[in-house]
Amino acid sequence: MEEAYAGWSRWGYLLFFLYGFALAADDRFRTAMRRDAVPAAVVGVLLLLGSGAALGLAGGEPFTDMNPLAILARVLFGLAGWCWLVAILGLLDRRRPRPPRPGRPPRRLVAYLAAAALPVYILHQPILVAVAYFVVRWHAPIPVKYTAIVVISFAVIFAVYDLAVRRTRVTRFLFGMRD
Repeated sequence: MEEAYAGWSRWGYLLFFLYGFALAADDRFRTAMRRDAVPAAVVGVLLLLGSGAALGLAGGEPFTDMNPLAILARVLFGLAGWCWLVAILGLLDRRRPRPPRPGRPPRRLVAYLAAAALPVYILHQPILVAVAYFVVRWHAPIPVKYTAIVVISFAVIFAVYDLAVRRTRVTRFLFGMRD
């Protein structure tokens, strides 16, 4: 995000990343994050909803204005980000026993999706932007456009991955896949 858009310098995100790394590297913080992951997620959702309401009521440019409601919205938005950091790191760090379950996805599907992770990450941005470029011109409600962008992008991304990336050694190498 540009500073003129969101009022945040790109360096602010680096600070957020470094604090997240420092929190995840300390066993005491990791224990606390595992314990408090679910409450942090709940508080994060509430703060995000509160910041959304405050952003909507602030009027003007809520990410750059200096009126009290805009400042409150930004504070709530930042606190929601920290809560989500604790929730995501805490939930991902939990050790889960793996008893056999009948509804568990087949190993082939898990292996396919694991191999697809990096190529799908690389492909998603240009494909999503290309699909959205055409879909936003439709005369349809926003939820319909959003659903169309998600469904079409998902289908195209996985079709390109499966047909163009996964099947040749050159493209597998270019997309960082192991042989």
